[in-house]
Amino acid sequence: MRHELKTDGDVFQAVLDGRKTYELRFDDRDYKIDDELLLREVKYTGEEMRNGKPLVYTGSAILVRVTHILRGPAYGLMEGWVIMSIIRAVKDSQE
Repeated sequence: MRHELKTDGDVFQAVLDGRKTYELRFDDRDYKIDDELLLREVKYTGEEMRNGKPLVYTGSAILVRVTHILRGPAYGLMEGWVIMSIIRAVKDSQE
């Protein structure tokens, strides 16, 4: 299954550069190993959007695949949250 996810610019860049190989998310989508995550870069951070800025996509996106999932509650991770190990998919996607 493919999930489209809003991603703040600094986090997006870290995935793009290969410095970030995981996603921490609220577990509201029944994520599974081998799911694809289409990480879509947004102009404003989540905090800025909560304070009234509009949702604006930059047009940049990265397609990654989930290779491992840690579900809370475990190792200090709260129930209802997941940490997913990710790798870049073969082909990146754009909007």
